[in-house]
Amino acid sequence: MPDVFISYSRRNLEFVQQLVDALKMRGKDPWFDQLKEPLSGIVVGAPWWKEIQHGIENSDNFIFVISPNSISSPYCHAEINYAREHGKRLLPVLYCGWIGEGETRRAIDAVIEAIPDDEELPGSVTSRILNLKKLVRENWLAISEIQYVIFSSSIAFEQSLEQLIQALDLDLAWVRMHSQIVQAAKLWEASGFDDDFLWRANRLKPVYEMIERRSPELDTLVQEFIKPEQDQLLRELENPKTSHLRRREIGERLEVIGDTRSGVGLRSDGLPDIVWCSVPRGEIALEEPIRERGAIVGKEDLGIFPVEQFHIAKYPITYIQFQAFLNTPEGFENRVWWQDLDGECHEQVMKEQHFKFNNHPRETVTWYQAVAFCNWLNAKLPRDAWPSGTEANWLIRLPAEWEWQLAATGGDLNRLYPWGRRDDSRMNCQVSGIGRTTAVGMYPHGGSPVGALDMAGNVREWCLNEYKNPKNVSLCGKEQRVLRSGSWIDPIAICTDRYQLAPTSRGYAGGFRVCVGAALFSR
Repeated sequence: MPDVFISYSRRNLEFVQQLVDALKMRGKDPWFDQLKEPLSGIVVGAPWWKEIQHGIENSDNFIFVISPNSISSPYCHAEINYAREHGKRLLPVLYCGWIGEGETRRAIDAVIEAIPDDEELPGSVTSRILNLKKLVRENWLAISEIQYVIFSSSIAFEQSLEQLIQALDLDLAWVRMHSQIVQAAKLWEASGFDDDFLWRANRLKPVYEMIERRSPELDTLVQEFIKPEQDQLLRELENPKTSHLRRREIGERLEVIGDTRSGVGLRSDGLPDIVWCSVPRGEIALEEPIRERGAIVGKEDLGIFPVEQFHIAKYPITYIQFQAFLNTPEGFENRVWWQDLDGECHEQVMKEQHFKFNNHPRETVTWYQAVAFCNWLNAKLPRDAWPSGTEANWLIRLPAEWEWQLAATGGDLNRLYPWGRRDDSRMNCQVSGIGRTTAVGMYPHGGSPVGALDMAGNVREWCLNEYKNPKNVSLCGKEQRVLRSGSWIDPIAICTDRYQLAPTSRGYAGGFRVCVGAALFSR
């Protein structure tokens, strides 16, 4: 992008060429039209004005070389008007030549007065004001309020050039913005660091753009003040006292401004970004809670299941991650991901998400569709995105429920919740009052021993195995499959709860997460 666009009269071309050469020698990148506008009476072609507009739009600064010749030029004033409309920083240069500043100013005033009252701009340029005299007066008023740099034969050229270079290097927009930031940061400090005083993402965006361009030194207070809104919101989530409804709001705000958390969205290649949690080998005793009138009155032992080491996703698969599977021609419509499943399962129409936020868990998905997603991700996700230490014959798949429970409890038979005893502040279930799913990971203080989140509440999660015969992990068959964890509609969400649904069923309380481990089924 050019440093500066130079607007001038062609009658001052010799001086402007000298100025351009000097700016280049000082490392600047000036843009100027060497042909400039034609002499009076010669028609200007439309492509010329398009080039001028493009040059102004793509330059950081706008220099207007003021002289009696340029001050009456309709082309210069069309350029000035265009620069002002696009918020460009104006840097006036007063070119006096062999006459003094005062005489030059008097000549300029005389030229402005001599412009015919009815003279219009040429049809080849555009301006919101077509009357030349009116436009000149408006532009001259705006320019007169800005300190100009004088180039005169009585002043050494290098001296004036140095002033101009300093003016170019002094970015007034940044000076003003920095002043605003410092004052706002001090108000934030005086408030006791009340988050209500922090700037939101849309207000911080131009600050980041300016910082990237200038790389300024900022004191510690300002650095803390301008931390991304995402960081501010995530810091609020870490506070256990943050309410359920506020956590819902934070998740939805992150979705609007961009949820940059690892494991929630997509990689640069458009594939799901997964954060993996390592689960060491262990042993799980599966039990079926026996209920009467909502209370647990006993347990049915389903057997002891050894678990080899594996890795499980930190979060359930999100809406945007599943959309990657739906949107690519190599995804949902490709029958290869369904070939091990029952024939008609591919014919099921994919239903819409009920709570359509990119960072919410994908719900309203059948067991078959979850398995097909795993097959696709297993084939497409590059190996460098798999957890370290992964064996060559391991697969990305749904977890078996004993794997799911080991990840949720660490193998502790007395642990009913991922964190231990019941604490409704750590999960989105019925008592939260939210009444729908939240963005994944809104309860960082509700993590499991291996670091996985949302293993209680939000959505129930499909597991690989059948419900009545847990040891059957075949991909074929229409028997009921297991879902684990409670959801946002459940009054409790203990880790030992088992739910069952036909593999063709789906609902707004059910989703899934993926794992990486040894193959439990044959293909």
